[in-house]
Amino acid sequence: MSTAYWNVCCSGCRIQNLPRYRFKCLRCANYDLCEACHEKKVVTGVEHKPDHPFQCLVDLPTKELLFAGEPIPTLEADSFTCPVCSKHGHSADDLVKHTVNDHKTDSTKVICPLCVAVHGSDPHLLDNIGTHMSHIHGSADRTVRFDLPGNDEG
Repeated sequence: MSTAYWNVCCSGCRIQNLPRYRFKCLRCANYDLCEACHEKKVVTGVEHKPDHPFQCLVDLPTKELLFAGEPIPTLEADSFTCPVCSKHGHSADDLVKHTVNDHKTDSTKVICPLCVAVHGSDPHLLDNIGTHMSHIHGSADRTVRFDLPGNDEG
């Protein structure tokens, strides 16, 4: 991402072009919060619930500051939240293993946090995160892949 903001609107305060951090709800198709609204646990709309998990995404200028000369990850997050049980702190590989092993048969409609973290992707609600993780990002015993349909960055 070459700009210093996210080109989305905060669902809480309606601010446009979120600076630094974007918090994407992993259960609502179009629900994002700015850092301030996320900290205040703002809830708006009828579909979004206070217990929905979020994925924190970081813009490029902020990542450059955070990594201070170290190699910068290509994903817009380096720690992932499980969209089913809300457990935080997974690496991409660990999230794949966790969802494939622990949520294989879960049918909760969720958005994949790995897809959300791929710049330019257009993630949507999924019926089964375990199947998605296995088919799109690898399986519990393979390296995570990010070869999303329509993703030119492969």
